Amino acid sequence: MDTSQLLTLWNDRVPQLGVVDLSLIGVGAVVVFAWLFSGGKKARTPPGPRPLPILGNMLSIPTTHPWKIYDKWCRDHNSDLMYLRLPGGNGILVLNTMKAATDLLVKRSTIYSDRPQSIMLSDLMGMSWVFGLMQYGDAWKQHRRLFHREFEGSAAVRMHALNAARRLLQRLLNSNVNYARDMQLTTGDMILSATYGITPKSEDDYFIKLAEGLVGALAVVAGGGFLVDLIPPMRWIPRWFPGGGFKKQADEWKGLGVTARSVPFNHVKEQLANGTAPPSVASHFLAAHQEDDESTNESKEFMQNILAEAYLGGAGATVGTLCTFTLAMALNPDVQKRAQAAIDEALHGERLPDFTDFGNIPYIDALINEVLRWHPGAPLGLFHSSNKDDVYEGYLVPKGTFISPNVWAILHDPAVYGEDVDEFRPERFLTKDGKRNDVPDSEIAFGFGRRICPGRPMGRDTLWITSASILATFDITNPVDKEGKPLDPASIEYSNSMSSRPPYFDCTFKLRSKAAGALVQNGLNEA
Repeated sequence: MDTSQLLTLWNDRVPQLGVVDLSLIGVGAVVVFAWLFSGGKKARTPPGPRPLPILGNMLSIPTTHPWKIYDKWCRDHNSDLMYLRLPGGNGILVLNTMKAATDLLVKRSTIYSDRPQSIMLSDLMGMSWVFGLMQYGDAWKQHRRLFHREFEGSAAVRMHALNAARRLLQRLLNSNVNYARDMQLTTGDMILSATYGITPKSEDDYFIKLAEGLVGALAVVAGGGFLVDLIPPMRWIPRWFPGGGFKKQADEWKGLGVTARSVPFNHVKEQLANGTAPPSVASHFLAAHQEDDESTNESKEFMQNILAEAYLGGAGATVGTLCTFTLAMALNPDVQKRAQAAIDEALHGERLPDFTDFGNIPYIDALINEVLRWHPGAPLGLFHSSNKDDVYEGYLVPKGTFISPNVWAILHDPAVYGEDVDEFRPERFLTKDGKRNDVPDSEIAFGFGRRICPGRPMGRDTLWITSASILATFDITNPVDKEGKPLDPASIEYSNSMSSRPPYFDCTFKLRSKAAGALVQNGLNEA
């Protein structure tokens, strides 16, 4: 299966899978063997739907907008928690309030910082190098520490985010704009240029296709597509034996992972040797680690891992959030006009936004918070896993339970964000005189506790500079559905895949003025 076939499989299949289907990842051993040998725990667990014999609540798991259904169930039970029982007595614990999520994922992070494990991913595909999937421990700590050291405050990261945004503006001048494709290329541009100094020219760029191929492989496995994660003994089936084809697929994707880690990294090493390496996180690291000893080689291996993961962990969520920004602006022209007025007041139409403006245009900061709140990229977060039995609010949380923070519900709490939580209204984060108020921001869209996304500053930077640059130069208008009819907000169904995003819709990106067109052209010359 080549990359194009893989992406077709991903696009056709993954959006149809519920976010909760991720609960199959790595839980096979716990589910099957707990049922066969333990008989299941009988202690009191949090409220939830009545389970069926053996199957538990497997048939109760919603496949459309589960975050909204879980929120309703919790409100119906007047509970912060909801428990879905899987075969064997284990299950998924949904945390529906900020208090519950903070109590478990932050205050008890020593118990709730593991990730579920997958035989297909870790054992057969050799993806144990992805530190976002690692169990909490020394290897995870070493990778995260290196990520923070090399990415936090990196001038190269912001420089490349700025340049990628300006190249996007040039593409938006095209009359045949496909905003989703352009946002995906822009995100890939930003990540690849920041990590390796590679600037892709189109979605067909070799490095883009390589990275997207690996993202696609992870998405297919995360969608619960392989029985070996449900029936662990299948790992011993020979490749040639009927039913062993999944191992051949794993071998192919394992090779893809090796290539995605090594080829871009070695590309930068060659550029450094030739004196042609542009500024990037990789070139900065390699220039500072020229010696060839055991400690340095281990650091280089870790560095390969985190550079490759920067795309895996950041691309999908960033693209989805930029698509949500586009949808929000198209559906809310009054908000769009107020945001443009705020930028015009700060910049006077004389230049494009840059990072000296970051934090100095309160309405844009509030708008970014509202984009993340209105529809977070991962509405049910990424699963944590409990590493031992625990008791919370009188309820048992068994070891190995999948912990799912309902980020969407928390960010739609009327007691915090107002009764109009379904409306897109950046003003909820501002005082009457336009300054930042004390309403909690949308940082939890990036996760909780020790497993909060390490790339969140890079993600926020990309979202801010891309959104501000578009608003400074373009009007987003005329949203229509696939039949050419005006887009009905009530008909919009976000995908339930790993990175949730709205369905594609057509809209128009129109230059605000001739002066804006000149800014776009000058910005491209500077990028």
